[in-house]
Amino acid sequence: MTIALDTARRRRRNPDDVRTEAIAAARQLLVTGGPDAVTLQSVAGALNMAHGNIAHHFGSAANLQTALADALIADMVAAVREGTNRLRTGAITEADLVDLIFDRFERDGVGRLIGWLAAQGSDRLDTMYRHLAKVPAELGQTPEGSGLTRDALPKVVAIIVMAALSASLIGPGTLAALGLPENFSRERATEYLMRWRHSGGGAEHRIES
Repeated sequence: MTIALDTARRRRRNPDDVRTEAIAAARQLLVTGGPDAVTLQSVAGALNMAHGNIAHHFGSAANLQTALADALIADMVAAVREGTNRLRTGAITEADLVDLIFDRFERDGVGRLIGWLAAQGSDRLDTMYRHLAKVPAELGQTPEGSGLTRDALPKVVAIIVMAALSASLIGPGTLAALGLPENFSRERATEYLMRWRHSGGGAEHRIES
């Protein structure tokens, strides 16, 4: 009886629910085991579902990993949008915004997954680039006087995102090897953002190495 009831419950799961649950399970597997741990079999096991059910929705582990990257990147972009809005209203500082983005890459495992996908040499990061391409235009709606001009925004986004990605992949080891504090990358990204914001995007040549 219990088995029959459990089977009935599984059959009532609609496709959207299965995909949502699968990506949530994949997120946890990414954080605990890294990109290699995100497989159809491991996600199926985490959800107590048959391997074939997960395969039916994603087709392959590569497609599952791409869907996971898409979800994580979308969350990161949403965080950038929300954080920038809070920055321009004075609710947070530049350092808070940098921490927000760095945390997305490091804590949620998005940096490790992006690095892993990039190493495959495939086109599976196209979704990330499309998401990032929209950010300057969205943030360009900030009011005059915010210091986040249309010309400055692409460079600000690039330096923060690339710094966060680098820090999530090799940051701790690199800084330790060079005898630098663990917050060095965040402080440099914060400094860059502050200079761009308060100069209206004209301080590029004055950034010190």
